[in-house]
Amino acid sequence: MAAFPTTRWSLIHASRRSPAQTQAAWAALMRDYRPAIVAYFRRSALARDAEDLAQEFLLRSMQADWWARADAQIGSFRRFLLALLKRFLLNRESAAPQRREIGGDALDALDGSDEDGTPEASFDLQFALCLTRTALEGLRERYARDGRAALFAGLEPWLAETPGHGELAALAAQLQVAPNTLAVNLRRLRQRLQEGIRAALGELCLEHAQVDADLAALREALARAR
Repeated sequence: MAAFPTTRWSLIHASRRSPAQTQAAWAALMRDYRPAIVAYFRRSALARDAEDLAQEFLLRSMQADWWARADAQIGSFRRFLLALLKRFLLNRESAAPQRREIGGDALDALDGSDEDGTPEASFDLQFALCLTRTALEGLRERYARDGRAALFAGLEPWLAETPGHGELAALAAQLQVAPNTLAVNLRRLRQRLQEGIRAALGELCLEHAQVDADLAALREALARAR
């Protein structure tokens, strides 16, 4: 498959960009996916220091230009970020063996859950949720621009769940549309959400094949969480 001409991740690889531009692009990605970084540390042996570790990781990535380590073989931001996190955590654990602890309060503080409890699984779950939020925000803005903000707000709770008995008819009456029309709009919104998630992931990959691989891994993480 041909490489994408322009994505958020390919722009970081582009040598024609100035250091300031590349740093800004990297900072934006790290800000958007910070929840996944924190989730990774919260499933580690240093879980009690997850927030501090995330802050240190973010600062050091900026100070040391860690994005410069990415080469063409690392086809996605997700894979590259996970590799950086593994290396960073290994170094921190080696430097502070007396602080290796997980369980009790640390586990109680976790946001969300994952079946096998590994840092990688927690990272992928939160990464998938970040992508979903990005796609939802884009759809919300699109529907608002089209004057259909109320339609989006009404259907959003059912994007991942089946409406209860009579709920769709009640919303249809509230919006003054036919129930069948509303059902069609719900199916269309669900499809657009899936397309939006794939588009958001595409912005973090260099090739179409990597989008497919990352999407499969993230779907698996969501399935485990359910």
